[in-house]
Amino acid sequence: MYYNCIMKICLIVNHSKPLAEEFSKEFIRALDARALQYYFFDEKIESETDFAVVFGGDGTILRFIRGLRVDVPVLGINCGNMGFLAESGKGAEEYVSDLLSGNYEIDKRRFLQVDTPSGRFFALNEVVIGRGDTINLMDIRISTKSGVLDHYRADGVIVSTPTGSTAYSLSAGGPVLSPRVPAFIVTPICPHSLQSRPIVLPNDEVVSIESACAGKCVVVADGNTIASEASSISITVTGSAESVSFVRIDKRSFYTIMLSKFSKGK
Repeated sequence: MYYNCIMKICLIVNHSKPLAEEFSKEFIRALDARALQYYFFDEKIESETDFAVVFGGDGTILRFIRGLRVDVPVLGINCGNMGFLAESGKGAEEYVSDLLSGNYEIDKRRFLQVDTPSGRFFALNEVVIGRGDTINLMDIRISTKSGVLDHYRADGVIVSTPTGSTAYSLSAGGPVLSPRVPAFIVTPICPHSLQSRPIVLPNDEVVSIESACAGKCVVVADGNTIASEASSISITVTGSAESVSFVRIDKRSFYTIMLSKFSKGK
């Protein structure tokens, strides 16, 4: 596939990162050299946009797609730290050439759908129910249509997609899921229990979470607070049919990339 001058690209730059600023300028020079159309993101995606290119890290990508959920493939260029969602290792000229020549794959990642007293939200990595202003443990009750799944006292609970399985959930003891697995993970945070462990559920399962604590109960989706209630809160979480498409130029497998990211010195 060769787009030539009809290609239109949306650029998203994390201006707080000097590397992102520098790399985006190199990328623009490569676009200008080929007379390709581009514009800087300003609250909306213009029609007939072929790609959105994000210069930053995973956090920048998550902030961009939060609440947007448009059908435009996203190429993340890692100018941050871990960079699981973003690409790295190539120069600006190479990335532009790969987009022009179609030298990439499309990787679809599903969202979680989160229903709270404040409304419906979506999360690509995870939704976290935690204590907002107290050091006391939370009482958490997790149920499905089939009945109670678990009931424990803990610092909180994480519901994670396969995309987010390498993030907060992993640090809390959850398993890593391949992005190809249509499932999500419920991971307790420091449970005061001997039997409570992370559990993997099918993507169409609906999980109800009731939590209570001495202070505020806070619900956070991909690092953004979406609900906060005093004393108690109830939410439901399920796998969403909606997804985001990532451009994958790095053809290494998920397992190879995971090993590289988590191996010391890599």
